[in-house]
Amino acid sequence: MKFFPYSALILAFAFAFAACGGSEQAPESEMEMDAMEAEGTDLSDAAVSITIQPAGDEMRYAVESVTVAAGAEVTLVMENTATAPAMIHNIVVLTTNSDEDANRVGMAAIAAMETDYIPEDEAILAYTPMANPGETVEVTFTAPSEPGNYRFICTYPGHFGTMQGVLIVE
Repeated sequence: MKFFPYSALILAFAFAFAACGGSEQAPESEMEMDAMEAEGTDLSDAAVSITIQPAGDEMRYAVESVTVAAGAEVTLVMENTATAPAMIHNIVVLTTNSDEDANRVGMAAIAAMETDYIPEDEAILAYTPMANPGETVEVTFTAPSEPGNYRFICTYPGHFGTMQGVLIVE
């Protein structure tokens, strides 16, 4: 009977040590990145992958902001989980957070059918191709070295007015 208390104690320690294990992976979402930042993890040298989805069949992104480190290599993934045929989306990251730039690029996109609704504009930092419902597309770019807020929009005709978010560079 003396072994029972000691066996229970050894078993409890084994479970405690097993629960402490883990693996190193790149952050997959804003929440994971925020958790890493809270733990003091340096994201400046990290390659970051961020997946953004639409909010169902609405003309808006499911997330309104994402945070990356200045100068980080960013892979921005548009996972179009919409089901309605008209819900074709992309992500266009601008060099500013200006309403004027977002409106100019969004309006110019309407006439840019031959370039997949991506107008030629100096305010465009990076963009994904268009994604039909059920498709996933991506782009990899270097985040600006200047901390600040950078708007992202969908340039499919008529979507930019409500389909916007902010890339926060820290």
